[in-house]
Amino acid sequence: MAASTTKGCPYERCDGSGWVYVDSNTVRECQCKKDWRKRTRIEKLFSVSGIPKRYRDRTLKGFNGERQPAAYKSALRYVERYRELAGENKNGLCLVGPTGTGKSHLAFGIVNELIKQSVAAVVGVVPDLLDSLRPKEGGNAAAEERLEILKTADLVLLDDLGAERGSDWAVERLYLILNARYVEQLPTIITTNVPLENMELDEYGNTMLAWERIVSRIKEMCYVLAVDGEDYRRGMR
Repeated sequence: MAASTTKGCPYERCDGSGWVYVDSNTVRECQCKKDWRKRTRIEKLFSVSGIPKRYRDRTLKGFNGERQPAAYKSALRYVERYRELAGENKNGLCLVGPTGTGKSHLAFGIVNELIKQSVAAVVGVVPDLLDSLRPKEGGNAAAEERLEILKTADLVLLDDLGAERGSDWAVERLYLILNARYVEQLPTIITTNVPLENMELDEYGNTMLAWERIVSRIKEMCYVLAVDGEDYRRGMR
């Protein structure tokens, strides 16, 4: 029998081994083992799901909910209703607000809670994720596989969207990811410092069609949460 894939089956269908006994002569693969294979593939390509060291231990319990009561309650509710929301047209979150207001803590806190529930998640800062999709010397098979995972993973967190507008190639890759997840109704969490109404405008106030398409998809996919206030990190310096 294969080694245990989880400390306990989150679906309560097996004994943690990844196999369900149908009868004395038949076993079938449990959903928790399928989830484990997904997570293993993601970790191989993105290194521990891409979670930066600073945010690996972030939890919702460790967030000061008094600073952002509405956003905090929404984050808790999202974790509670994640599986219920997963198949709906609008099932993601977009946290919008200035630097230092707790957006990333909330977003990574949500993801860390869901990873504990065996959700296969990919996360990362957008410029870094896009850089990982660029073909490298010796072929682009790994980059294409990363792109496919970003399009199909159970959950994706895109941190700091809009920090760099990037090249046409980068914007196209962003749209490919978001559109694929929109079509398949896969949950996506986004953080950004840029108000969505400004994200689609260039420095002269003209609409950029490629970003207009991206913003349109975000509004259709995600509940938008305002995370306002002062940079709390300034008080810690």
